[in-house]
Amino acid sequence: MTAYDVSQHESDGAQPRSRLRVPPYAVTGGRTRVDVDIPFEALVRTTERGRENMQMIAFERRDILKLAENPIAVAELSAHLRLPIGAIRVLVGDLSVEGHVQTKAMTVKADTALLERVRDGLRRL
Repeated sequence: MTAYDVSQHESDGAQPRSRLRVPPYAVTGGRTRVDVDIPFEALVRTTERGRENMQMIAFERRDILKLAENPIAVAELSAHLRLPIGAIRVLVGDLSVEGHVQTKAMTVKADTALLERVRDGLRRL
């Protein structure tokens, strides 16, 4: 089981000061799902409400709001906060329902010609 490094994210790029380890289930209150489906590639951005209430929000939820000042993917949040993507999806879902963040699912159009060339190349191997 991976544990989350509870730390203060410094805006000047300094290393986190505290290294208290918390298991991911404690971060989400034991929950693994929320009512909102948040894909791992979705972009997250802090809303005006999130900025206004940031000081009242604690720990990793505040870290998400700080990191999402500029659009950031859920997967990137997971990497930055060193939390499993499932835990990040729960937290982002909660923040979204509360109106603190907006999420936007990314749609990727497949390049059929490229996929066919890759397929053909793999067949030649």
